Amino acid sequence: MTGKHIVIVRTGGSIINFESYNCQELGLAKALTLKGIKVSLVFAASENKSLKINYKGYEIGIYLRRFKAVNQALAWFDDIETLLDSLEPDVLQIHEFGMLMSWRVIRWAKKHNTPTCLIQGSYRPTQKPIFKQFEQLFNHTLGKYILSNCDAIGCKTKMAADYTADYTDKQTMLTPIGLDISKFECTEEYDWKARLRIDNDSDILLYVGNIEQRRNPLFLIDIIERLPQACHLVIVGDGPLKDATAEAVKQKGLERRCTLTGKLAQNQLPSLYRQSSAFVLASDYEIFGMVILEAMYFGLPVITTSTAGSQTLIDNHSDGIIIKQKDASLWANAIDNMLKDRQKLASISDKSKHKIDTSLTWDKAADKFVALYRQAMSSHAPK
Repeated sequence: MTGKHIVIVRTGGSIINFESYNCQELGLAKALTLKGIKVSLVFAASENKSLKINYKGYEIGIYLRRFKAVNQALAWFDDIETLLDSLEPDVLQIHEFGMLMSWRVIRWAKKHNTPTCLIQGSYRPTQKPIFKQFEQLFNHTLGKYILSNCDAIGCKTKMAADYTADYTDKQTMLTPIGLDISKFECTEEYDWKARLRIDNDSDILLYVGNIEQRRNPLFLIDIIERLPQACHLVIVGDGPLKDATAEAVKQKGLERRCTLTGKLAQNQLPSLYRQSSAFVLASDYEIFGMVILEAMYFGLPVITTSTAGSQTLIDNHSDGIIIKQKDASLWANAIDNMLKDRQKLASISDKSKHKIDTSLTWDKAADKFVALYRQAMSSHAPK
């Protein structure tokens, strides 16, 4: 693969903030460049723009394309064909067979005889009634076209592979994503308990992410209400339920036991992870869960729901805790028991960090993607 040019197109219609988000594609690109592979990234953006990132002496090209979108799946990038003509990829990587831009890119690939691989993360149909029937129609038509014309399929989780199998009989490869630990090289240290006015003897329960319905932030408030006074919930992020969550904290009289920080920069998070006792994520749906990766990397025990991401990353009660039911008393008891058993807490912490260090940083996880690219090139039949 040395010397080959991989072009990764993030085909969803959403804008990524590289400063506050541990971008999967950029982390993969950094790992690939260190293996001697040239990488270019294509993202949706508010304007057309080209950037160059220098990483340890290697150059990564980032190409931002203006887009229009009905939702993330139904997006249309400006003049993607001309951009791909100029980049001349040896291998193309696209994301999700339910994306309109995946169909558009693979049509270009077919016309130009370019090996293409698909990375699938989604593992269930949309839950939004207005889009449900349209999604089924898309998946059974353009989605099947995408799957039949890509040369290799990588799935982030087993659940994603099972979902993909409903639409194709092609073999898939498990390609878990990794963590870009270079994001943590230039970090700032804070005394978060002093900064947030938390008692020194309190245990911090941490949540980081969008404050939205599928993450159930109000459920986290129900949990902290049932825990001992020495537990303090810190919620980092922004989103449509931020005001409702703040109001729930006020209504329950939990202002001294729950803090909403708003968004924090990526370089501020490591010290907060290290100073917390556990991470809570009561999500209904996680394709993978970058925050779970981050928390485990810092040795922070994760208590979470059963999703594709948590099932892939966590061995239940060994390096984290998965609770299927959203029962606040059940969660509170599990958290309280873990915090009281400091030996168990330390064991979970050590095992979770070891797992990420040994297999789920990008320098390790990228090997699976290289194998996928080789498979795409070997199975590609020029037309």
